[in-house]
Amino acid sequence: MGKLADYNINEVAGALSLAIGSLGGLCLILFKSRCKTISICYGLWKCNREVLDEDETKEKEEKDKKDKDKKDKEKDIENVINQSPNQSIQSIQTAQPDEPINLGRP
Repeated sequence: MGKLADYNINEVAGALSLAIGSLGGLCLILFKSRCKTISICYGLWKCNREVLDEDETKEKEEKDKKDKDKKDKEKDIENVINQSPNQSIQSIQTAQPDEPINLGRP
């Protein structure tokens, strides 16, 4: 048979995952770089881009985090407002530990 028949499926899958992982690592390094022009394989693939300064990047991350926190708080408020009174009572009752009800009888 051919040469491919000498390999079992585990070896082929391992080699394929190794190749895909290597390409993923290369892409990660390229996109995390601060270069404005990226060229792979002697110009086979080129990319010109604008790179943010470190200060701008940190400001953008902080702004995104604040926006996300604000949206989360707004969603929580909407959920409380849209909740019916019965649901509110049920959620309060289920939040408390189980205790016997004392009706004043021994």
